[in-house]
Amino acid sequence: MYDLDSSVELLLQPAAALSKGDDNIWRRHHFVWKQPETWVPQLTAWLLPHFRRDGFRRLKPGRFCDLCWDDFEWRDVLGRCLLADIDYHTDQLADVLDRATLRTYHGCRTDDAGSYFREGLLVHDRAHMTARLRSIVEQNQELNWFAPRLDAAIAEIDNTLDIGRLYVVAEDTFLLKHAAHYLIYGSEWIAAVLGSTGRKVLLKSGAPTLLVIDLPLRVATPGTLRELSAKLLAEWTRRACNQPDWHAPIDFSFCLRTDIPPDWIVDHSHPAELNDPLEQRRLYKAAVAGCAYCSPAPE
Repeated sequence: MYDLDSSVELLLQPAAALSKGDDNIWRRHHFVWKQPETWVPQLTAWLLPHFRRDGFRRLKPGRFCDLCWDDFEWRDVLGRCLLADIDYHTDQLADVLDRATLRTYHGCRTDDAGSYFREGLLVHDRAHMTARLRSIVEQNQELNWFAPRLDAAIAEIDNTLDIGRLYVVAEDTFLLKHAAHYLIYGSEWIAAVLGSTGRKVLLKSGAPTLLVIDLPLRVATPGTLRELSAKLLAEWTRRACNQPDWHAPIDFSFCLRTDIPPDWIVDHSHPAELNDPLEQRRLYKAAVAGCAYCSPAPE
């Protein structure tokens, strides 16, 4: 038999020691999307004073709600429980999230991840990328056929959206499962210019690399913070109702217009197997398991 009081107590217990309704609960707080224990208690404490008197009776924590994890209706489920409308609370949460730091991820291909720990992660510089592309073509004999049409191929890929930008994601599951080409080939722009035949030379050097970045949310745009706020509130509601043992694998990106300094980059790894979305999701097995930063040459 469903027991509302026990279910509410179970929901509130992890937040018992936290200040209720305090915006400063997010100040210098570090959280990881796929580790709900790092943010669900804080969000519970922050939300609590905003609940209607009968809010938990409306929410029915612990009683399964038959909605898909990414259903927009989770917002409505929570909205019925709060004193103000859900859009207001989404905006309020977004306004204070810039005090926190979120673990994020970036996919690339490199033979030395140490360059990121020394120099940081840089925004897309088209002049630098073009010079790198020309060097790749010059250094690989199998691309001799491509050299005469390189300038035309560059002109054909008329994509300037990435210039001066870089992207990190809030959750690595979606990146590794659906966008692994960033790790397999490295630069998406270079791979696009080289085409389906030419891009295979990119597999000759480096290793698929996943960078781990602790991103201060103050660098995110207000719009992105509002989107993140909506995701957090929806996932909090799903967890409160359905008590799942898995986290939502969201596809959520931050578009940044500034370089990421080295001290924000905290770790890296080299996935050994990935499904290549540019090759009908064919299994790609990395030829090397590490990079120069993992195994530095002996002195």
